[in-house]
Amino acid sequence: MTTDGGGWTVIQKRIDGSTDFYRTWEEYRKGFGDPKNNYWIGNNAIHVLTKDKDQELRVDLQAFNGDTAYAEYSTFYIGNQPNKYRLTVSGYTGTAGDTLAWHSGYNFTTKDQDNDIYSGVNCATDRRGAWWYHNCANSNLNGEYGQSGVSGRKYPIWYGWKYLEALKQTVMMIRHKI
Repeated sequence: MTTDGGGWTVIQKRIDGSTDFYRTWEEYRKGFGDPKNNYWIGNNAIHVLTKDKDQELRVDLQAFNGDTAYAEYSTFYIGNQPNKYRLTVSGYTGTAGDTLAWHSGYNFTTKDQDNDIYSGVNCATDRRGAWWYHNCANSNLNGEYGQSGVSGRKYPIWYGWKYLEALKQTVMMIRHKI
């Protein structure tokens, strides 16, 4: 609550590999996990919190070597379920690189609901986690936990910062624009 002036609501958190994020559409719709550890608040909840389009997003990242970076977006919201929780994000500032904006305008994809534009494979299956996939991913914070700084597309990654290096910890949080 004290990060960058406070007032944040955590919508995603990864601190270790104890929670499986390779889940179904329904599980991502409702949410899962423990907010103190590993957590996805749920796409319905994210939609309700952001539908008035007055939210900003902050993403905090930590590598296995202890390096940290962040990305803030002045605009963040997702559509409702009939609109496949389509992502809108813009207005980047930070130290991590503007990696999420590449996914703006794309639908949420899970292992059992392929809504990405890649015709070759379901990106959620290939990348082992649900996300707003475009032609697969430049970021994917819900991928398979790597247990170390291994390199690969199936792990939690942020392309603009550590390229394909698996991340140790990730937090996505939103708040009313200040």
